[in-house]
Amino acid sequence: MDLRKKKITATLVFPIKGDKVLLARKTRKIGMGLWNGWGGMVEEGETIRQTASREFVEESGIRVKDRDLEYVGEITFHNQKADGRRFDVEVHMFLLKKWTGKVKSNSEMRDPTFWEIDKLPFEEMMPSDSEWLGTVLTGEWISGEVWHGLDQKTIIKPTLLKKVKKLRNIG
Repeated sequence: MDLRKKKITATLVFPIKGDKVLLARKTRKIGMGLWNGWGGMVEEGETIRQTASREFVEESGIRVKDRDLEYVGEITFHNQKADGRRFDVEVHMFLLKKWTGKVKSNSEMRDPTFWEIDKLPFEEMMPSDSEWLGTVLTGEWISGEVWHGLDQKTIIKPTLLKKVKKLRNIG
């Protein structure tokens, strides 16, 4: 069954301090148990930027202003569930270099940890992260597509990633 008729739009936020990025372990859904940024799905009536801000605040406990989220690109992830159903998620990435408060673990994200950008724990992250995350963390703008196998544990087709000079307006 193909679930791709309904477009899923989501966000990811990567807080940066100097040469380190703050990641946490996901406790559920795609990437459960793996290191990742904070984010979630766009709700009706929200802009993509508003979603990034809302999800980050809800999941981290850190206060942030929408204008401090630096949009750096989007990747469409073509996914497949264990039962063979397919679904696509268009994920918009943001860097965050200014915030107020201290990050806390919660029911969705635990063990927040700063990692040196050149020493990320890719063996404990989503399989495609090593192909695009380094570029995103430098602030370069990207657009791409990733094809995951069953339950997003493998990559089944070469990742398409391009650096772009212009990003679309996301509100």
